[in-house]
Amino acid sequence: MQTMKAVQLLAPRKTVLADLPIPATPADGLLMKTRCVSICSTDISFFEGHLFPSEYPVILGHEYLGEIVDIGPDFDRSGTDVRIGDRIVYWGQTDFGGFAEYRTVRPIFSGQVKEDVFAADRDFYDDRRAAAVKIPEDMSDLEASFIEPVTGALRSVLSNPPRIGDRVLIMGTGPIGVIAGSVIRRLLAPNSVVSVDNNPARNAFAEEQFSQRAYLPDELIETVEDGTFDYVFDALPTVKVDDENKDPRRVAMRKLKAGGRYILYGASQEMQKFDTWLMLAKGITIRSAPFDVTSFPMHKSANVIASAMQMLRSGIVDGKALLSTVHRFDDYDGLVDIFENYRSTTDLKTIVDFRR
Repeated sequence: MQTMKAVQLLAPRKTVLADLPIPATPADGLLMKTRCVSICSTDISFFEGHLFPSEYPVILGHEYLGEIVDIGPDFDRSGTDVRIGDRIVYWGQTDFGGFAEYRTVRPIFSGQVKEDVFAADRDFYDDRRAAAVKIPEDMSDLEASFIEPVTGALRSVLSNPPRIGDRVLIMGTGPIGVIAGSVIRRLLAPNSVVSVDNNPARNAFAEEQFSQRAYLPDELIETVEDGTFDYVFDALPTVKVDDENKDPRRVAMRKLKAGGRYILYGASQEMQKFDTWLMLAKGITIRSAPFDVTSFPMHKSANVIASAMQMLRSGIVDGKALLSTVHRFDDYDGLVDIFENYRSTTDLKTIVDFRR
């Protein structure tokens, strides 16, 4: 039996480098050898215990780029030309499986309409297939590693775009906030786009990329009038503050105009502060791009992932600027250290490199 190395999460903050069987190629899918996986804040939320799998152990990692090494006998080639050696990026509801030397995927490519729906364990319907895109030869592995997070942000922005002339606030200037802000500023004709984050280094980067003014939280509270913004994009992780009046989500609702729209991207299974009085008093609409495939089918995400790749290729999103660190997969101790210190770093994206 052939085996592979994989990083398993055994419990919150407890990982192990395991030897596991290489998975069998699905009859209608692909077996891929991992090339690069970028670390996502979702991975960190599972590591820290803010999100929970249905059972342990689990292999983290989903911002994935792999090389096809085997194709199942029933694989549907209609509308796509994929061969052994091609590189594939996928977007799926699964948060798992990336930090391993091999993984499988049952892809849906743009233009195909397929589904294999099941009831997932976190109160939504998922698809066993994943939206996928073939990477062109002129796109590097490292740049292709950003297609998955761009897809996630783009699903949210395209589902709930600001109106022409809106005043926009981006909450959180990590990678997703930067991606969403870049798309909104360059494509969707806002009046203005500003941002807020408690990390000065990230604020400076946001101003280079998209933000016309990047505020620290207290600056936003003190210098921006309530009722200023039409649209808020919330890319924050789990938030805990001592002063509830300074909770960033409550602050953002105060800064929204009556009838404003609040777009939720970040997720946590820990309860977060939302001010129901402000929702009612101002008539705030809270929206998201659902994971549930009965509302947002995977074949629609397949169209989004194709567009996400073009956003990177055209420079609408500057993927190269988002890259902070490339870390070798075979340095397991260093990888665990990155997990442990992710929230305190000024880095944006760390890519785990499996190539040898």
